[in-house]
Amino acid sequence: MAYGNAPFGLRDLKLTKLDGSLQVDLPNALTLTFKERLTSGELRGDDATVSVVAITDAVEWEIEAGGIDLAAYALMTGRTAVTAGTTPNRTTTLGGNAGDNYPYFKIYGKSVGDNATDDIHVKIMKAKLTSPLEGEFKDAEFFMTKCSGVAIDPGAGNLFEIVQNESAANLPSS
Repeated sequence: MAYGNAPFGLRDLKLTKLDGSLQVDLPNALTLTFKERLTSGELRGDDATVSVVAITDAVEWEIEAGGIDLAAYALMTGRTAVTAGTTPNRTTTLGGNAGDNYPYFKIYGKSVGDNATDDIHVKIMKAKLTSPLEGEFKDAEFFMTKCSGVAIDPGAGNLFEIVQNESAANLPSS
Protein backbone atom coordinates (compact mmCIF):
# COMPACT_ATOMS: atom_id res chain seq x y z
CA MET A 1 0.00 0.00 0.00
CA ALA A 2 1.55 3.28 -1.08
CA TYR A 3 -0.63 5.58 1.04
CA GLY A 4 -1.43 5.87 4.72
CA ASN A 5 1.33 3.54 5.92
CA ALA A 6 3.55 6.24 7.46
CA PRO A 7 1.45 8.23 9.95
CA PHE A 8 3.10 11.29 11.44
CA GLY A 9 2.00 13.24 14.51
CA LEU A 10 -1.49 13.77 15.85
CA ARG A 11 -3.25 16.41 13.75
CA ASP A 12 -6.73 16.23 15.29
CA LEU A 13 -8.53 14.54 18.17
CA LYS A 14 -12.29 14.59 18.70
CA LEU A 15 -14.53 13.13 21.37
CA THR A 16 -18.16 12.34 20.54
CA LYS A 17 -21.17 11.24 22.58
CA LEU A 18 -22.27 7.75 21.52
CA ASP A 19 -25.55 9.09 20.15
CA GLY A 20 -23.66 11.65 18.04
CA SER A 21 -25.48 14.59 19.65
CA LEU A 22 -22.30 16.36 20.72
CA GLN A 23 -18.72 16.41 19.48
CA VAL A 24 -15.83 18.24 21.14
CA ASP A 25 -12.54 18.98 19.44
CA LEU A 26 -9.72 18.43 21.92
CA PRO A 27 -7.35 21.33 21.27
CA ASN A 28 -3.63 20.85 21.72
CA ALA A 29 -3.83 17.05 21.45
CA LEU A 30 -0.45 15.44 22.01
CA THR A 31 -0.97 11.68 22.17
CA LEU A 32 -3.57 9.04 21.48
CA THR A 33 -2.33 5.63 22.55
CA PHE A 34 -4.23 2.39 22.20
CA LYS A 35 -3.58 -1.31 22.42
CA GLU A 36 -5.71 -4.37 22.12
CA ARG A 37 -6.30 -6.26 25.34
CA LEU A 38 -6.26 -10.02 24.87
CA THR A 39 -7.71 -12.88 26.81
CA SER A 40 -5.38 -15.79 26.31
CA GLY A 41 -4.63 -19.23 27.52
CA GLU A 42 -2.29 -22.12 26.92
CA LEU A 43 -2.97 -25.83 26.93
CA ARG A 44 -0.13 -27.88 28.26
CA GLY A 45 0.35 -31.61 28.21
CA ASP A 46 3.15 -34.11 28.01
CA ASP A 47 5.68 -31.47 29.19
CA ALA A 48 4.91 -29.12 26.28
CA THR A 49 2.61 -26.32 25.21
CA VAL A 50 0.26 -27.88 22.66
CA SER A 51 -2.17 -25.03 22.00
CA VAL A 52 -2.45 -21.29 22.47
CA VAL A 53 -5.55 -19.13 22.15
CA ALA A 54 -5.57 -15.31 22.07
CA ILE A 55 -8.87 -13.46 21.68
CA THR A 56 -9.32 -9.69 21.50
CA ASP A 57 -11.34 -8.63 24.54
CA ALA A 58 -11.17 -4.83 24.67
CA VAL A 59 -8.99 -1.84 23.80
CA GLU A 60 -6.98 0.11 26.36
CA TRP A 61 -6.44 3.78 25.46
CA GLU A 62 -4.75 6.93 26.75
CA ILE A 63 -5.02 10.58 25.77
CA GLU A 64 -2.74 13.50 26.58
CA ALA A 65 -3.41 17.11 25.63
CA GLY A 66 -2.01 20.51 26.47
CA GLY A 67 -4.25 22.66 28.65
CA ILE A 68 -7.63 21.70 30.06
CA ASP A 69 -10.83 21.74 28.03
CA LEU A 70 -13.88 21.70 30.29
CA ALA A 71 -16.24 20.77 27.43
CA ALA A 72 -14.15 17.64 26.75
CA TYR A 73 -13.89 16.91 30.47
CA ALA A 74 -17.69 17.19 30.74
CA LEU A 75 -18.31 14.90 27.76
CA MET A 76 -16.02 12.17 29.17
CA THR A 77 -17.49 12.36 32.68
CA GLY A 78 -21.16 12.98 31.89
CA ARG A 79 -21.04 16.27 33.74
CA THR A 80 -22.01 19.74 32.56
CA ALA A 81 -19.73 22.71 31.99
CA VAL A 82 -21.76 25.88 32.64
CA THR A 83 -20.74 29.22 31.15
CA ALA A 84 -22.06 32.41 32.73
CA GLY A 85 -21.58 36.13 32.20
CA THR A 86 -20.61 38.14 29.14
CA THR A 87 -17.25 39.00 27.64
CA PRO A 88 -14.90 40.02 29.18
CA ASN A 89 -16.26 38.59 32.44
CA ARG A 90 -17.35 35.08 31.48
CA THR A 91 -16.75 32.05 33.69
CA THR A 92 -17.05 28.35 32.90
CA THR A 93 -17.55 25.99 35.82
CA LEU A 94 -17.47 22.22 35.95
CA GLY A 95 -18.49 20.46 39.16
CA GLY A 96 -18.17 16.85 40.17
CA ASN A 97 -20.03 14.77 42.71
CA ALA A 98 -19.31 11.55 44.53
CA GLY A 99 -21.18 8.78 42.78
CA ASP A 100 -20.96 10.28 39.25
CA ASN A 101 -21.26 7.45 36.72
CA TYR A 102 -19.13 8.05 33.63
CA PRO A 103 -20.68 7.55 30.16
CA TYR A 104 -19.36 5.85 27.04
CA PHE A 105 -18.11 8.01 24.16
CA LYS A 106 -16.19 7.74 20.87
CA ILE A 107 -12.62 8.85 20.22
CA TYR A 108 -11.45 9.92 16.77
CA GLY A 109 -7.80 10.67 16.02
CA LYS A 110 -6.08 11.78 12.81
CA SER A 111 -2.43 11.67 11.71
CA VAL A 112 -1.07 13.06 8.48
CA GLY A 113 0.69 10.80 6.01
CA ASP A 114 4.08 11.29 4.43
CA ASN A 115 2.66 11.74 0.91
CA ALA A 116 1.22 15.20 1.77
CA THR A 117 -2.19 14.12 0.45
CA ASP A 118 -2.95 11.06 2.60
CA ASP A 119 -3.89 10.60 6.24
CA ILE A 120 -4.70 7.94 8.83
CA HIS A 121 -7.69 7.89 11.16
CA VAL A 122 -8.07 5.91 14.38
CA LYS A 123 -11.62 5.41 15.62
CA ILE A 124 -12.35 3.93 19.04
CA MET A 125 -16.04 3.12 19.09
CA LYS A 126 -17.17 2.75 22.74
CA ALA A 127 -14.70 4.20 25.24
CA LYS A 128 -15.03 4.92 28.94
CA LEU A 129 -12.70 6.51 31.45
CA THR A 130 -11.38 3.96 33.93
CA SER A 131 -8.80 6.25 35.48
CA PRO A 132 -9.55 9.81 36.51
CA LEU A 133 -8.47 12.77 34.44
CA GLU A 134 -5.29 14.15 35.86
CA GLY A 135 -2.90 17.01 35.41
CA GLU A 136 -0.52 19.16 37.31
CA PHE A 137 -0.44 22.89 37.96
CA LYS A 138 3.28 23.60 38.09
CA ASP A 139 5.54 26.64 38.08
CA ALA A 140 6.71 27.66 34.59
CA GLU A 141 4.83 24.84 32.84
CA PHE A 142 1.52 24.44 31.08
CA PHE A 143 -1.15 22.15 32.50
CA MET A 144 -1.18 18.81 30.67
CA THR A 145 -4.40 16.78 30.76
CA LYS A 146 -3.98 13.00 30.88
CA CYS A 147 -6.62 10.29 31.01
CA SER A 148 -7.06 6.64 30.16
CA GLY A 149 -9.71 4.01 29.86
CA VAL A 150 -11.06 0.94 28.14
CA ALA A 151 -13.16 0.53 25.02
CA ILE A 152 -15.52 -2.39 24.68
CA ASP A 153 -17.50 -4.05 21.92
CA PRO A 154 -20.22 -1.60 20.80
CA GLY A 155 -22.55 -4.52 20.08
CA ALA A 156 -22.53 -4.28 16.32
CA GLY A 157 -19.29 -3.46 14.62
CA ASN A 158 -15.66 -3.04 15.50
CA LEU A 159 -13.98 -2.17 18.78
CA PHE A 160 -11.78 0.15 16.75
CA GLU A 161 -10.92 0.99 13.17
CA ILE A 162 -7.73 2.23 11.56
CA VAL A 163 -8.51 3.86 8.23
CA GLN A 164 -5.80 4.75 5.71
CA ASN A 165 -7.06 7.45 3.34
CA GLU A 166 -5.35 7.99 0.00
CA SER A 167 -6.88 11.49 -0.02
CA ALA A 168 -6.92 13.21 3.38
CA ALA A 169 -10.37 13.49 4.95
CA ASN A 170 -11.94 15.24 7.90
CA LEU A 171 -12.76 13.23 11.00
CA PRO A 172 -16.40 12.11 11.30
CA SER A 173 -18.77 14.59 12.91
CA SER A 174 -20.68 11.98 14.89
